[in-house]
Amino acid sequence: MNSVGRILRSARERQGRAVAEIADELCLTQQYLRAIEEDDVKNLPGTFFYKNFVKQYAAILGVKDAEIRAGIEALTAAAEEPAIPGAPAQPPMRPLDPIVADSNRHYFANARLGLSVAGLVAVLMACSGFYAWWIRPKEVAAAKTLPQAAVVQQGVQQVVQPVVPPASQTVVPPASEPAPVTMAVSSQNPTPTVQVTAAQTQTTIDGINHVVLNLAATEKTWLSITSEGKRIFSGFLEPSQTKILTGLDAARMTVGNAGGINVLLNGKPIGPIGKSGQVRVVLFTPDNFEVLPLETPSAPAETL
Repeated sequence: MNSVGRILRSARERQGRAVAEIADELCLTQQYLRAIEEDDVKNLPGTFFYKNFVKQYAAILGVKDAEIRAGIEALTAAAEEPAIPGAPAQPPMRPLDPIVADSNRHYFANARLGLSVAGLVAVLMACSGFYAWWIRPKEVAAAKTLPQAAVVQQGVQQVVQPVVPPASQTVVPPASEPAPVTMAVSSQNPTPTVQVTAAQTQTTIDGINHVVLNLAATEKTWLSITSEGKRIFSGFLEPSQTKILTGLDAARMTVGNAGGINVLLNGKPIGPIGKSGQVRVVLFTPDNFEVLPLETPSAPAETL
């Protein structure tokens, strides 16, 4: 029986696709895809990510899940570390209580869960208010600076007059500033040289200056992700559900269950960001990430 890696490699070669092409579509490194094709689970972040990566790889190639299910289970079972003799087994995790009861539509049937969610909402609202208050002076200052710069530039253009050089002198025109790069949709086909340059530039920008996040939930958890002040995603991820975000200059993620989420930043695992049930705020940049403290705005001073 062919292994999972051989099945995927054969499907890819039949379609004439390269590893680099599929790695760009999945936002994964070529090293991970080669490890999957070689059935090398040890060079992957773990069996949980291995299962998710293989399912995404098979979906792109059109390989049915039934063809590789048995092979996946065999590889993950062999990769699991054997239990230490005498060590007590960890009890199974209790599933989360439903927030909304389907029978009578009573909200927050569990008082402790309701208080936790209410506290989380209060913290998020406080953080949003503080961020809006903190960014307001910068926006006002930028709005005042732009008209002043336009007036100064217009005045300079009116004062400068062309100077006619003598006939005996050779005048070298000053180097003009490079024109800004503008991306537009054209009905004409560009030349092959322009296509190669644009593809290389885009690959370089995505690989170096952008944030690529691979999120995989191990427990039910709530997420809110923003970038440049805009909300990118807000909602729940169920166990074994994954989400991929690409093309972000920076990202700010608020998670309601820090122990129930695994994160890959630009293809590399960042490790645990907290325990189950903890609220965490994480800031991601192309080079690093930082777990931020939960901020609450201070009370306004009383007016005498």
